[in-house]
Amino acid sequence: MNEFLFPTGYLGDQFRYWRQFNAIRAGELPLLESLLYGGNVEQAAALFALMPMPLAVSPISLGFFNTLFWTALFFWLYNKRVFMPVSMWFFLLYPSMALYTGLSLRDTFIFVFMVMAVQFAREGRWLPMLAVFVPLYAIKFQNFFILAPILVVYLLFGIRHTGVSVGRGILTMVVGLVALVAVSPVALPLINLFRSAMYREDGGDRDQLKLIEGPGEFVAEGLTSGVYFLLKPFPWEAAGLLQLIQAAENLVVFGLLVLIVRAAWRRVPKKLIFWLLFMAFALSIYGLVVFNYGTAARYRYPFIVIFVLFVCADCHVRSVFKPFAPAHWRVGRRRVPSGGDSSLS
Repeated sequence: MNEFLFPTGYLGDQFRYWRQFNAIRAGELPLLESLLYGGNVEQAAALFALMPMPLAVSPISLGFFNTLFWTALFFWLYNKRVFMPVSMWFFLLYPSMALYTGLSLRDTFIFVFMVMAVQFAREGRWLPMLAVFVPLYAIKFQNFFILAPILVVYLLFGIRHTGVSVGRGILTMVVGLVALVAVSPVALPLINLFRSAMYREDGGDRDQLKLIEGPGEFVAEGLTSGVYFLLKPFPWEAAGLLQLIQAAENLVVFGLLVLIVRAAWRRVPKKLIFWLLFMAFALSIYGLVVFNYGTAARYRYPFIVIFVLFVCADCHVRSVFKPFAPAHWRVGRRRVPSGGDSSLS
């Protein structure tokens, strides 16, 4: 996507990964030192350096590394029989994922490790799941702290077998709201600190940011931020063609999610409820601190893909459309009796 949708310099982090990758491959930066003691960029560059690709002559080259990694994930999931027709086409055609897995960023590593961790949890395999968590924690600890507690609960309480009943789902939401109020004196300063940092990083003026001031506002913001994070930007908020395309994509994806939820609810509602709670928890956390539309698309696509993949797999959603005609109106091919023509000769 570099030099096609936008110049490579539009996302300047790509040059940082590329320079560190070349430093590791040239022996100027030790590989193990980068993996164990480096920052996020050095650790991600070390992962790039471990891939069986010969060289990267430009930042665009690392985008091909990511595409190879994404392709390997596709065949791994296919071999695991995770895909349903709906989820397979979504995996292949989701624009945001196609964009960010084709760039020279660490996002593809984050996405792949998250998907693998969820699949290992579905299989009840603790050790592979914990092994995947190690690099995820190193390069994106925020996603680790969102995903790890959920999957630990998922395994410990046997949710992968039983799912979550409606009553327990409602109880979980109530407990979550009470917990938000209870921890607000400690959490609010940290949330406001991260909100300010992200707002300033996205080019905003710190003085123009409205901070969350009390438990009630904290709860209200937590409930609404997740939905807005999923849908931002709205069409009337778009400030250019790229954001308008992004807004249209958001509406299409949201409509597809509604159809998938409707189909899953008719089949295995208990397993659907778990994934709805997972989605609400993840998106609400990021919705509290992310303001930039591009950053929102970059951070939310792994959670959307995980939701689609594993709701369809766990709830056996093969199609999201009901037949338009009633069953007694639909005429199939009539079988010819094996006895042949019964007319008199």
